[in-house]
Amino acid sequence: MAEMIQMDEKTWRVEDGFVRFFILAGKERAAMIDSGFACPNAKAIAEELTGLPVILLNTHGDGDHTSGTGAFAEIHMSRADYECCGIAEKYPGTKLCAVGDGVKVSLGERTLEIIDIPGHTKGSIAILDVERRMLYAGDSVQTGTIFMFGASRTKEQYPLSLEKLVGLSDRYDSVVASHSEPVLQKEQVSKVLAAWKQVQRGEVPFETVNMHGTEVKQYQTADCGFYC
Repeated sequence: MAEMIQMDEKTWRVEDGFVRFFILAGKERAAMIDSGFACPNAKAIAEELTGLPVILLNTHGDGDHTSGTGAFAEIHMSRADYECCGIAEKYPGTKLCAVGDGVKVSLGERTLEIIDIPGHTKGSIAILDVERRMLYAGDSVQTGTIFMFGASRTKEQYPLSLEKLVGLSDRYDSVVASHSEPVLQKEQVSKVLAAWKQVQRGEVPFETVNMHGTEVKQYQTADCGFYC
């Protein structure tokens, strides 16, 4: 069963097993960032908690972030992930409200800004909680092991996206991750970038593991890991 943890007076994280999603309330409406792995009632949880109409914002389209999507009439996410992750087929009747770099979503006295960060998936986005200076980075920045294999990944764009986040680091104080530790110092972005570059240069040993029927290379550094 999902566990709800309050982060501040208008922000909650919902621990849904190995993944988490988030509920952010403004004055006029609330946003749910992702909807978990095994939480089809995520929307009802958010509505009961906030007493506000709730919109769904997805950092990306992997299945462990979309379990509650079917309860929404529309989903705010990148067009690239809506298409490459088959959201329309998985959740028929849920329409795309495409968002991309620089788009601002107002919740009423709380602004969320979209930042394109392709790499972990073709259409991964980060969501900046502008006034609270919190960056919701999905799976792209974390202390756990980051999936970088499969058709939806774009390895060549990943370091460019991390460099972009480093360049914006004066706008946020911490990073909120969907896996492993929930709240990270903003320096973790640079650490993940350095670790990825080490992997790409062949400086990190690996072991071969089976992930969902696919043989992949698992790399582990002091700061994070990668499945490639």
